[in-house]
Amino acid sequence: MFSRVNDMTCQRQIRIVCSRLGRPGAAAMMVMTIAAGLLWPPIAAAQDAEATTEATTEELPKLADMVLPDYDELMTAIRTGPMFDWVVLKDGSVLVTDIIYPRPDPLGMLIREKADLEANSRKTQEDRERLVQLRQISIVLLEDQSTDYQLPFNQVDQIISFPMLILRRVDALLKDGEIRKAYELLMEIEQLAPGWDQSVPRFDALLLREAELKVQDGQINAALALLDELAARNIDNPQLPVLLTRLIEPQFRAAMEAEDYLKAKYYLERFSRHFPQHEVVTGWIGQMQNRMSELLQQGQQLAADGRHREAAEAARAAERVWKSTGNQRVLYQQLAYRYQTLRVPVRAFSRTDIISPIPLEADKRHQELTSASLFEATAADELTYFQSGYFDLWDPQDLGREVVFSIARHRPYWQTQPILSANQIADALGDQLNPKLETFNPRLASFVREFSVPSPNEVQVSFHRVPLNLEALFRFPVTGFPPGQVPSADARRQVLSTKFGLVDESQDRRVYQRTIPEPDGLIGRQYHIAEIQEIRYPDRESVIRAFNREEVDVLPHLLPWEVDVFRKFPEQYAVQQYAIPQTHVIVFNPLSPAVASPQLRRALSFGVDRENLLKIVLLRDEEMKYGRPVSAPWHSGSYANSPLVKTPKYDHYLSYLLRLAALEQLRIPDKQKFVAEAKARALANKEDWDEAVFRRDHADEINAAASHIQLPRLKMLCDPDEVVMLAAEQMLTRWKALGFDIELVPADQPGETSRDWDMMYRRVRIEEPLLDLWSVLLTDDTFDVSLLASYPDWMRQELINLDYATSFVDAQQKLFTIHRHMAAQSFLVPLWEIDDFMVFPRIRVKGFEGRPLSVYHGVERWTVVP
Repeated sequence: MFSRVNDMTCQRQIRIVCSRLGRPGAAAMMVMTIAAGLLWPPIAAAQDAEATTEATTEELPKLADMVLPDYDELMTAIRTGPMFDWVVLKDGSVLVTDIIYPRPDPLGMLIREKADLEANSRKTQEDRERLVQLRQISIVLLEDQSTDYQLPFNQVDQIISFPMLILRRVDALLKDGEIRKAYELLMEIEQLAPGWDQSVPRFDALLLREAELKVQDGQINAALALLDELAARNIDNPQLPVLLTRLIEPQFRAAMEAEDYLKAKYYLERFSRHFPQHEVVTGWIGQMQNRMSELLQQGQQLAADGRHREAAEAARAAERVWKSTGNQRVLYQQLAYRYQTLRVPVRAFSRTDIISPIPLEADKRHQELTSASLFEATAADELTYFQSGYFDLWDPQDLGREVVFSIARHRPYWQTQPILSANQIADALGDQLNPKLETFNPRLASFVREFSVPSPNEVQVSFHRVPLNLEALFRFPVTGFPPGQVPSADARRQVLSTKFGLVDESQDRRVYQRTIPEPDGLIGRQYHIAEIQEIRYPDRESVIRAFNREEVDVLPHLLPWEVDVFRKFPEQYAVQQYAIPQTHVIVFNPLSPAVASPQLRRALSFGVDRENLLKIVLLRDEEMKYGRPVSAPWHSGSYANSPLVKTPKYDHYLSYLLRLAALEQLRIPDKQKFVAEAKARALANKEDWDEAVFRRDHADEINAAASHIQLPRLKMLCDPDEVVMLAAEQMLTRWKALGFDIELVPADQPGETSRDWDMMYRRVRIEEPLLDLWSVLLTDDTFDVSLLASYPDWMRQELINLDYATSFVDAQQKLFTIHRHMAAQSFLVPLWEIDDFMVFPRIRVKGFEGRPLSVYHGVERWTVVP
């Protein structure tokens, strides 16, 4: 039976047109007649809301038949409205209503409020009135929002609010793997009901479900990242350790089988950061500790057999597996100290099959390791200082015209080079003076008059003239025949004054070992580096990554913008500045006629915007903190710098005029030939001849006769360093705008060394300008005087006179003069100098020089701390 309040007939029907959001099945419309005893308008407040009135709800949709709104319908309701709730009656019927308050769980919150009020023994009048209100629920039908109805509380089974509908759809989306849509709906829930306890588990479920999908796609790291996020949200989620175990355990076992212990520790750490006491973690730690112990025992046995290299490798492998402690730590340090390995990242190895006419950076490293000169530079400021590992004394006699070298009879245990006899050194000196050998040194030969071996430990050398820098003059390695080899015409001389020897090489690694190993029986910390490994990396990013991961022990060269980054952490890194900066210069091939013109060379010099290139390309620093333009090939603090020579300025217009002058100089012979032929014709025809008038009247014809003459195409070799190449490319852009045609060729390209080039951009570090200027100017280390033929007579004489300086002041004045003439004629183009730095992990490498002069300066005394 249906009844109506307000004295109206009981048979009034309430027609509700259900939208897609609330209709059951595929029905498009349903007419429902609802008894007034079930729904009261608010004006019937006098009636008992708890009274049970028989009602007919047969035409209302049932909960089982309701279709859960899909993603698009829910998003539409959120954005444009209206949002709605489902009110489920005791018999399972459903009313689709406007949103009911309080949110997001109306029925649950009302039940709790009613229970709290009923439990209060001291009810106020407001409490009692509120209890009366709670006997019924105010609702507004979604399709009839003009009237409010009161629904008896005892008729309601549940209220499925709009946020609850969203959560049900989220559950369905997660089941179907629709992660993005589920996430978007959850974010909408956060807007509708922030911090709702019903939505939190759905976020957890979303992360778990997405992690499972990532695992199925083989994206292990992405799955781990999702589980990390879940752990941050809810570490107590019971499925988290289960999924972590299923995900990480196969990766851990595979890494252990492949002996990739770094990777195994990575996965162990990913698990233990969340569950450090989990049985899986403790089991894996036990496995790694057992493996570490096995490797240490293996290393101990290898050391007992005298196989120190293999023992140290086993010890370092054990440490990579698991960090040792206690007695195991002591054993590890003993094995690692006994045979220390220095790992150095490089971009290239030394090669002999390249077109470069001079040694490049890689070649210099190789030479420094594999040979030791009689004298080597040890420190530098305005002057460079030298010392010898082969002589105890070298006393000058006869006012410096004679020197007796006393051979060192004992060598420190850490020294890598062998003790050489006086005869061996004398033989090497003879090789330097023999013009028939490739070791011939013309400069040294011009000084040495004779030499002898007065005793087994002495070599006496007499000079034609007194050398101003004896030590720098004797910077050559000792070559000869190894002991036991019979000298012959076919026998090849070898370097006897060795430091390290190349024992193994592959595509990406070279191994150098001490020529003379340090003796057994020393205390662990008394040992030094026994092996150097140069490891090649494809780019700078890989080098920095390897250093940060402790895969290498030193960065031999820092880029200028990297220096301050490492200097910010002095407790972690030791940044060492080289004593002599790297000077960048452009040198010209003395045998190339294409660059014989001073105007052409000066045009190239004035066409270089030194300051801007230095700021933007090489330093990336407006203040130029670690670099500066220079006027000479030696460093700015050298004694050889003339105070009268200023740094070349950039002058685009002057460079263009000088290029025209160089071009005009090339055209002069053809113009003169044209005039000479015209003169010959005039005289043959017995005509009057006035050359000045002819040149004035036929200027266009004279110019046209030589118009086919153009400046030659120039070939410029370039140091293969990436930053240097970038600067060279920028210079070429400027020069081409001025009309030069220049080809840029990296100097490390495969090929035979030749003089088929015109100019070269190179980096130099001049130790002694008095003796090293020749090799820079001529790009040749043989001191071949014939290469000076292209220079003017006065310049040749000035360079030769350097060797005849009678005092330091005289030598300095001669260098000042040469400096001025080099600047005036641009025999070379000085660009800039850049401060050079190397960096070590402070606690990893010890014993290095405070201001090194080269990459491996004093490397035989470095210590790699285990």
